[in-house]
Amino acid sequence: MIMLCERCCAQIAESEPVVRLAHIDHARPDGTIVWRHSFLHNGGCPAPRTAAHERPDTGSWDPARGIGGLREH
Repeated sequence: MIMLCERCCAQIAESEPVVRLAHIDHARPDGTIVWRHSFLHNGGCPAPRTAAHERPDTGSWDPARGIGGLREH
């Protein structure tokens, strides 16, 4: 079973400690309850990773690139 963290949506490994939450989904006519389970990372969520198609943020703007008609020559 694949477990996804409710906070960060990252996958939780089978060997990783996990907090398991149970919510009542609905009750059947015979009175039994159907549970909906969700999971959270126990030790904190991992740092988010950038997608493979996104360029890394270098933290500074290159003024030579300019903006539209305001380019520097």
